[in-house]
Amino acid sequence: MNARQIYLPDQFTPAVEGRIAGVSQRQSEPDGYLRLTNGSLLAFDSYGNPAGFPLLYFHDTGSSRLEASLLHQGAQRCGYRLIAFDRPGVGRSDYFVCKSPGSFCDKLLPVLRELGIGRFGIVSKGGGGIYALHLCRMSPERVVAQVNLAGIPARALASPSGACALLAGLVPAAVDAMLRLKQFFSPDEPGTVLEKLREELSYSDKKVLSRPEVAGILEADQAESVRAGYRGMAQDLAISFRKLEVPLEEIAVPTEIWHGCADRLTLRADCEYLAARLPRARLHRVSHRGHFFFIHHMDRVFGSLRRDWRESALLLN
Repeated sequence: MNARQIYLPDQFTPAVEGRIAGVSQRQSEPDGYLRLTNGSLLAFDSYGNPAGFPLLYFHDTGSSRLEASLLHQGAQRCGYRLIAFDRPGVGRSDYFVCKSPGSFCDKLLPVLRELGIGRFGIVSKGGGGIYALHLCRMSPERVVAQVNLAGIPARALASPSGACALLAGLVPAAVDAMLRLKQFFSPDEPGTVLEKLREELSYSDKKVLSRPEVAGILEADQAESVRAGYRGMAQDLAISFRKLEVPLEEIAVPTEIWHGCADRLTLRADCEYLAARLPRARLHRVSHRGHFFFIHHMDRVFGSLRRDWRESALLLN
C-alpha cells in the first residue's frame, strides 16, 4: 500500500445541510482520511464551497474538526473550501506520538497535494494557531495568508513559568491519567460542558449559544474530540504548554488577527502581543461581540484574507 494513500468517499462533496442543522446527530465517518508519511490516518472534513480556494482549518485545543462547522456558511457564501483536520488522537485521527507542532506539520505538508492543494490559506482558532504559525514558517511559499481567531495561548509565546514548564515536561500519558481520573470522579457530558462554559461567557456569547444549531455543533464537537479517549487531547494540551519554537519576527505570511471586545475566554493582550511581533499582521477588534464573534462576522474575516491576497498578487481570479 502506498504510504501516502488518500482515502476519499466516491464524491468529494460534503453533505452541507448536515453541517449546521444536523451536525449534533451526524456521527458518520468524516469526508476522508489522509495517510501521512508515518502511515497514520488523519481524518478531515470539507466545508464551504468544494470548488473554492482552499483554506486549512486548525481547531482549538480541546476541540475537533467539527468546530469548523461554525464557519461553513460563511465559507460557502465567500467561495472558500475549508478543510478541517483532527489532530493525532483527536476525533477520528489515529494517535501517534507528536512532540511538537513542527513534527505534525512535517507529516502534513507532503500529503496536501493529494487533496489537490498547492497554495492555500490558513484559518485557526485559539491553540490551533500554534500549528498554523509553524506551517507558515515552514512553507511561506505555499501559505498565501492566515487568519487567527482569538489569538493563541500566552503560555506558548513567552518563557514558561515554573508550573507551565513542569506540565510541558510531563509525558502525555501522565496528563491522560489526570484527565481520566477527573472524568471518573466527575464525568462531564457535552451538555454539562456547555453549561459550565456559559457561566464564563459574556452576554453576547450567551445569546449566540442560545441558538439550538450552535449549541448542537458545540456539543457534537466536544463529544467528537474525545471519541477515542483522552490521549489525543492530553498530547495536544501538553504541546500548548511548550514555548513556541519559531521566532514570530521570521513569519512573513500576511496575518489577520481577530478578537471580540467582549471576549472573556481570551485576552486582548495576547492578540496585541502577537500582532506587534508578526511583521505583516493586522489586529481587528469586533465591538460588542465575544468569543464567538465570528459566527456573525465571517464575511468580514474572509474579506480580510482576500485583501491580503490582492495586495500580494497571489490570488488569481
